[in-house]
Amino acid sequence: MYLCSSCWNESLKWVWQCTFCKEWNTLKEFKEAKTTSGNIWLNKWEAKELSNMSDIKKDASLEKIISKSSELNNVLGGWIVPGSVVLLSGEPGIWKSTLTIQLSNMIDEKIIYISGEETPYQISSRAERLGIKWDNMQILWESCIEDILETLAKNPCKILIIDSISVMHSNNISATAGSISQVRYITELLVAYAKTTNTATFIIWHINKDGNLAGPKTLEHMVDTVLYFEWDKYDNLRILRAFKNRFWATSEIGIFTMWESGLSDLKNPWLEFINSSNPTIGSSLSITMEWTRPIIIETESLTTYTKFGYPKRSARWINSSKLDLIVAVLGKYTNVKLESHDVYTNIARWLKIEEPWIDLSLAASIISSKLDRALPKDTIYLWEISLTGNVKKPIHLDKRIKEAEKMWFKYILAPISDFKSTKSTIIQINTVNDLAKKLSEK
Repeated sequence: MYLCSSCWNESLKWVWQCTFCKEWNTLKEFKEAKTTSGNIWLNKWEAKELSNMSDIKKDASLEKIISKSSELNNVLGGWIVPGSVVLLSGEPGIWKSTLTIQLSNMIDEKIIYISGEETPYQISSRAERLGIKWDNMQILWESCIEDILETLAKNPCKILIIDSISVMHSNNISATAGSISQVRYITELLVAYAKTTNTATFIIWHINKDGNLAGPKTLEHMVDTVLYFEWDKYDNLRILRAFKNRFWATSEIGIFTMWESGLSDLKNPWLEFINSSNPTIGSSLSITMEWTRPIIIETESLTTYTKFGYPKRSARWINSSKLDLIVAVLGKYTNVKLESHDVYTNIARWLKIEEPWIDLSLAASIISSKLDRALPKDTIYLWEISLTGNVKKPIHLDKRIKEAEKMWFKYILAPISDFKSTKSTIIQINTVNDLAKKLSEK
């Protein structure tokens, strides 16, 4: 077995270039460390009883653990499942440890915080600075997993926090702390402990230089939920995103605001991603869906006459190929010609958008910048643009329109639809040329 030292991808044979991260000469031979448990075939095994699905009854003691943070509940599926194992990752300094410490204010259950990096004094100093009352939290400064499990056997809890697994080690493994064999073995022990005692366990883990989860990929398969903290170092917003969740849909997000007192839920996410409510040249509004959650976003565009032979296309927080597609469709089916213009696009407040149903808003902002005409902020653009120049209806149309009705939006640009709005006026837009003509009107 060979492992890449950059991304820890596994390979059955040695190759010059890693097939996953494309780094050169990073594969090294890996041999699994032997445990000291002896020959497992000499042990005596015991046959277990099987259970029918219809006979399984819900244990009354396994009550839902609902936190006081609506954002955390949203990303976890409504509550913390007893016995679940959650992997929390993110860049250094993104406040992963701060969020786990704040669980003492969010949850009334008993919490044990295992720290292998910071001393109890350092953790208590941070909690005092953030004004956290942690009467229900106890701290253990230890990195040996055997001593940790022995302590937990005598001191059961509802929530267990491991900060972080990269510094934990086992006396049964000869490798150093943070190695692949150590991480796998310790994770197996923690998963077994969480399932047998119904203790919800949060494991803090780090990422590599490419922004992906460090360590073996099997680590993600062993846990129930994988959460990732996103941020912009020049902004005070933190987005907690679920990449895996066995108990709820993935791609849910939780949005937090960073203050001196810690992380707090973002109360009005539909207003946070809009810079101004005044008409602005090159700016339009749309509604994106983060799974089941509608969020109003602002798309910004700038077109300038190019001084070089080849016009430049630059996109931030959206796929650059989407910008190329929109520019090509506008040039083919409308009078908005951009062959000699540089085009720059951006999503306000660095929210990364993957879905295609902001195409119409992106096209509207480009047309606005090209015509030097400000667009009113009482209008929403929702639809996807096809290569034929037609406008297609997005999914979750009813939720997007209901979200627009909650706010001040008076107009919704849309193709012919059976959906009727009671508070907003739907303006029929069937092709991208209809959009260009509509925005050209004075």
